[in-house]
Amino acid sequence: MRPTNLERDAMNKLFLAIVLGSTLTMAISLPALSYEESRFLGMDRDADGAISQAETEAYRERLFKEYDLNSDGKVEYEEYVQAESLRSVTVPAHSEVPVPDEYKEMDTNGDTIVTLEEIKAAGVMRFNKLDKNADGKVSKDEFVSPGL
Repeated sequence: MRPTNLERDAMNKLFLAIVLGSTLTMAISLPALSYEESRFLGMDRDADGAISQAETEAYRERLFKEYDLNSDGKVEYEEYVQAESLRSVTVPAHSEVPVPDEYKEMDTNGDTIVTLEEIKAAGVMRFNKLDKNADGKVSKDEFVSPGL
């Protein structure tokens, strides 16, 4: 027995819904991958497919400027919280925010203030961890979260 036009329309709509749902699911899962890719490309300034020590240092200098909201040459924890949007907009303005590992890693002397030298040193440390083959560059394959 052949399907009626109504049944064919229903099957076509069901098929289309499944295809669209699958496509949407894949698209939603891709931003995390593209985010890391965009971070890599943003650091690889000469577009040679690898990040050098000099590119890491330049990236860390840009990062410091982004974090140093009041341009006083140091990054206090509250500046970092604001720059990284770590506090939910639904909580009071100066509510406590747990100190993330990334900030602890940068704040080597534990004074809750990060200097440019500390941020650069943290970048060198991460660079050395990521540069698995010790060739002085971090390739796309070596670049993993949290990156440099």
